[in-house]
Amino acid sequence: MAELTRQLNQKDAELDQQLDEIMEATFDEIDQEIDRDIETTREGLRRRVEAVKKRIKDRKDELRQRVEAAKNKPKDKARKEAESALNAMEEDLSRGDLDSAHINRWIANQWLKVSK
Repeated sequence: MAELTRQLNQKDAELDQQLDEIMEATFDEIDQEIDRDIETTREGLRRRVEAVKKRIKDRKDELRQRVEAAKNKPKDKARKEAESALNAMEEDLSRGDLDSAHINRWIANQWLKVSK
């Protein structure tokens, strides 16, 4: 009976040691997996942050362009109106209508002032 108890205790100790080794290996694997997951998560977040930064920058650039276009729109219209008045003045001069040519020149000058 003493021999069986000793063998049982020895087997119990061996199984405890194997269980400890398995648990230690499992914990090491879990730790490595957690480290990989953390690194993957960090990389994913870094990419997302970079993408958001790029979208913000692109949106700002787009808005700047739209604001610049809106600022130039009245000037462009004034230039076109001045050009139209100058063309009308040339037509008046070719017909010999000096009064109308003078009025169109004055209109062109007013539009040119606005365009600056």
